[in-house]
Amino acid sequence: FKDAETSLSYFYSGANSKNTNRTSLTNFLPSGNFSTNSNSNTNEDRYVHNVTSLFEFKIDSLTTISLEPNFTKSNNKNRNVASQSSFDAANALLNESSSNNFYENNNDSFNNTLSFTKSFKRKGKSLSFVFDNENSNTKEDEIVRSTTIFYQGADPDDVRNQTNNSKNISSNYRAELEFYQPITDSLQVKLGVEYKIDKNRDRRNSFDFDATNETYSIANDELSNVFNSLERTITPNTGLAYNSKKMNFNLNVGTTLINFDNDSEYLNVKTSLEKEFVLPYINTYASYRFSKSKNLWINYNYSYTLPTARQILPVEDLANPLNTIIGNPNLDLNQNHGIYFSYRDFDYATRSGYGVYTGGNFYDNQIVSSTTFDANRKRTTSYENVSGTYNSWFGLYWNKSIKKDGHKYRFELRANNNFGLSKGYTDGELFSAKTYTFNPRVNFTYEYGELLTINPSYNYSFNKTNFSNYVIESASNFTHRLNLQVTSFWPKNWTFGNDFGYTYNSNIASGFKKDFYLWNTSLSYSFYQKKLMAKVKVYDMLNQNQNATRSITATSIRDEENVVLRRYVMFSLTYKLEKFAGKEKKSGGMMWF
Repeated sequence: FKDAETSLSYFYSGANSKNTNRTSLTNFLPSGNFSTNSNSNTNEDRYVHNVTSLFEFKIDSLTTISLEPNFTKSNNKNRNVASQSSFDAANALLNESSSNNFYENNNDSFNNTLSFTKSFKRKGKSLSFVFDNENSNTKEDEIVRSTTIFYQGADPDDVRNQTNNSKNISSNYRAELEFYQPITDSLQVKLGVEYKIDKNRDRRNSFDFDATNETYSIANDELSNVFNSLERTITPNTGLAYNSKKMNFNLNVGTTLINFDNDSEYLNVKTSLEKEFVLPYINTYASYRFSKSKNLWINYNYSYTLPTARQILPVEDLANPLNTIIGNPNLDLNQNHGIYFSYRDFDYATRSGYGVYTGGNFYDNQIVSSTTFDANRKRTTSYENVSGTYNSWFGLYWNKSIKKDGHKYRFELRANNNFGLSKGYTDGELFSAKTYTFNPRVNFTYEYGELLTINPSYNYSFNKTNFSNYVIESASNFTHRLNLQVTSFWPKNWTFGNDFGYTYNSNIASGFKKDFYLWNTSLSYSFYQKKLMAKVKVYDMLNQNQNATRSITATSIRDEENVVLRRYVMFSLTYKLEKFAGKEKKSGGMMWF
């Protein structure tokens, strides 16, 4: 179209994934710890259609309208066979379960951005309007066949043969109007207002199997429910912006007014809850450029997230036979202060320099789980608010490049530190966990002309968690990762690459492998004036690849192992496009696998 820019793209992906999972979980309780061992096998088929587009119209030299509609359609089919058993500290069996479930998920989503921008003849004066919408419709059909047996207390065994039909409809709309008025060539004042509507409906209908008719036709009201939530938010705000050759500064402040409506229908009982919030709106950013290579950044923002309808409504959800969930009507929202700072002295031409950075998220209020256990270690989960939690980080890096004749040497040192405090409730008692992670990395690269590249690297990670109100006081582990990459570009037109790595994890539960080797190798040949390249790559030559991880929370330690893709061979053919639409292209290409 005249005076318009348009683009349209379509993307399709399809995959079949298989996974075997093995997990060992230790839960900390005031009345004594217990452990859960679980295994599962999953087979999933999925496909995604994605259409994206952009239409930009220039009304005149100062006015632009753009439209960005996108559509996604996806389908997932999943078969999961699982089993688990729980034991107390004396190794007495508490409960065990097995399941063979199938579900199919269909999702249609549409999102669009409409924007209008009007610039004025005076530099820096502008008016903009943006409207966003995101609409999705998700349908899920699930067949559940499960048996849960309790060995302690008086809980009856739970046997299920049922189908669940769920539907989630989500509609989100946002409109924003901003006006910028310059005071000087460098200073601007902004006036703005943002209005949002977020609406969500979540419905589940459950039916038990009727052996007489051999159909899923017996309504199960205890597992059927409807949850609705509606959030209306308006944020009037004002801002100040200063931009010069060396310094950039932006400050936006205002007030966020929230009306939050939630309702549910369960066992023919309707429950409603309305909350209103008045929150500050703060977002500020500053940067200073000392020289071409020296820069300083600092950023602060205040943010919030609302609880879900299931978290805030006092309605039981019995979908999981080992975990009953009930909301807390007194629940407050998450409130967070985000801070970031960095300084860099780095010359991109020589790829040499250093930098430091730090930041964190500090919570005035955070939503956490509150779990109680019965004699069978069957859970009842609700939600509470805690304060004073945080996650933060500090890091630094140094790079140095040296070139001498036909030799190039690059050195890199990095060190990352993470600090955090998390809290949770178990059997009515407040627990906390302070975590510390130290992660240094050393990297060296040697290049001999265009013939050879050698790149060894070493990464060490140390994790420690100190607990309060726990049976144990602390837990820690460390990981070694050693890697060597060697690439040869001789003889002419041939490339021979090898990537060899070793990983060791010190503190994994018994039965989980602590270390493994990973070796990938490839050979490629370029021909037809180097426009075509044929390549063969063998991944995981030693067939040892694995994925074993340990995660520590305020109430548990979890060791988990998933099957990952092991040894395979990949063939590819690449054609380099040097001209497109009559223009020279520096790089590009197409690849077939």
